[in-house]
Amino acid sequence: MEGYVTGICFLAFFYRSVLVFPMGILCAVLYCQWKRTRLCEKRKEILQQQFRDWINAAASHLQSGSSVENAFVHAGRELTLLYGEETDIRREIRGMEHLLANNIPLEKILLELGDRSQAEDIRNFAEVFAIGKRSGGNLREMIENCCGIIGMKAEVEREIQTLLHGKVMEQKVMCFIPFGIISYISITSPGYFQPLYHNPAGVCMMSICLLCYLFSVWLSARIVHIEV
Repeated sequence: MEGYVTGICFLAFFYRSVLVFPMGILCAVLYCQWKRTRLCEKRKEILQQQFRDWINAAASHLQSGSSVENAFVHAGRELTLLYGEETDIRREIRGMEHLLANNIPLEKILLELGDRSQAEDIRNFAEVFAIGKRSGGNLREMIENCCGIIGMKAEVEREIQTLLHGKVMEQKVMCFIPFGIISYISITSPGYFQPLYHNPAGVCMMSICLLCYLFSVWLSARIVHIEV
């Protein structure tokens, strides 16, 4: 419903016709897909942050002499105090404990977690961990190095987000300025935009404007979105 209402209001600015009501269904579908993508990205970011805390806690347990499997299990249980029981990372850890009890290798569990979550940090750590486990390397040192690299990456991401915060707000404001201008002129000068509506030439012109606006919004969003 939210996507449909948003689409109707959006199209009404460009066409001012009852024909926008059927078109609102398409807007609702596209809005739902966009919203689902944003929610998935947000959930992935939260999972990566929780995973960083998990391996940092596991590295601390390794320093105290725990085995690798026990270090990950104990570190995962400690996350309950930090994030609560019903979080993505805790559900994954409970599944890991069950799989470890059935003699499934830890490296295989982490690789499956990386593939399932599609999170870059988790996938990279799992691959490095699997190689280190198979080659018989120093897992404690390897995990500590990975924690350091992932931590530096997270710090760089936070610094970039801080620097871009003002630009992101400007980008969002600029997206609404065209609607403010159209509304202001429509109120102060009724009939000014009338030649652009309810005729083929006007519909074509407004369609071109709509496409240019959507492209500008997409381009501005791509410019302020920087991945590390």
